[in-house]
Amino acid sequence: MDTRTLCLGALTEGDASGYEIRKLLQERFGHFLDVSFGSIYPALAALLQEGLVDCQEVSQRGRPDKKRYHITDAGREAFVAALLQSPGRHKVRSEFLALLCFAHFLPPEQTQWVLDERYKEFQAAMEEANRWLADRGDTAPAGMRFAAGFRRAVMAAACTYMREHRSELKSG
Repeated sequence: MDTRTLCLGALTEGDASGYEIRKLLQERFGHFLDVSFGSIYPALAALLQEGLVDCQEVSQRGRPDKKRYHITDAGREAFVAALLQSPGRHKVRSEFLALLCFAHFLPPEQTQWVLDERYKEFQAAMEEANRWLADRGDTAPAGMRFAAGFRRAVMAAACTYMREHRSELKSG
């Protein structure tokens, strides 16, 4: 799914600034998609130019004006059309796994440190998914609940795998 579609999706939940959109996307999708400010702002500019979002500048005391974006009816239609065209592929991109493919070049203590750090990250992601489900799971749309549950399951499986197989990396 491209950044434009993700921005439209975020705006289906309500008006937001570019920063708020980035924060929402990171919270919701950060475990499987990387969306940067550098891609969000150009996407919002294109969506604005195409009439798929509106923008209102909000004055802030002592700071630059904040732009708040609102999805238009045409934007909702474009969002749904993009969802209908998407094959919904599942693709995992992991610098962590790429690094471990070459772990035999690292000192064993560095490899173990990397495993410890990712384990903590995965545990935190699992806890975040649990909190989200506890806080919003009853009212969130079924697809969002599914994605949060999937995140929790994947992170739990990754932690289990790391606990059970980390010793294999000690032997090189």
